[in-house]
Amino acid sequence: MDELSVWVVETANAHGILRNGYFSALADGRMSREVFGRTQQQFFFAVRYFSRPLAALMARMPESALRQGLIHNLMEEHGGEERATYDPPLAHDRTFWRFLETLGMAEVMQGVREGPVVRAFNTSLMGACLMERTEVAFGCLGVIEHAFAGISALIGEVVVKRGWVAAEDLVHYKLHAEIDEQHAADFFKRVAEAWSAGGEERLAVEDGVRLGLHVFDRLYLDLLTEAASSPSS
Repeated sequence: MDELSVWVVETANAHGILRNGYFSALADGRMSREVFGRTQQQFFFAVRYFSRPLAALMARMPESALRQGLIHNLMEEHGGEERATYDPPLAHDRTFWRFLETLGMAEVMQGVREGPVVRAFNTSLMGACLMERTEVAFGCLGVIEHAFAGISALIGEVVVKRGWVAAEDLVHYKLHAEIDEQHAADFFKRVAEAWSAGGEERLAVEDGVRLGLHVFDRLYLDLLTEAASSPSS
């Protein structure tokens, strides 16, 4: 790995999202299926929204070469494949909806509104992509993709092991465990020169990575608090 990738992995590991209260409770059996399902209902709104900050950041790139990694990511978010065609059922909001169906949580989504926890996360990403230096935005999105690969692998393993979802029905999290490290690499490729330049440009990349780790960590911790304190718990 190059120096930037090594730094990102070391920083993400030191932050330890997978060791926070959400994933500890999920891994050791303290999180019930009901509470997990409610967090995933809210997470749907983050999945559905994620392509919008990507599109906003892409619009800020003045040259086509700078947009390529984002275009590839946006294609996959919308069900695109290598042959540049689109298969709507493979769009990420659709694959996550299928996950909710297999979990038994989709049928009640009509009465579920986007809560303040996931709204805060979504607007943080949009703010970074619209208003911050592009190095901050790429660093933020890149580390979220990096972290989500490990998160997806853990969630997929737990829900199958507990019998909450059959292995053959695990589409969304299996997909992201496989592709998100490449998405992260695409983002960090865009800021490799800034990292190498040092000074304020490197600091902007570092700020973005730390922002991404913070907001992603808080998202899961706050989703757990929100779901566990629900009157139906």
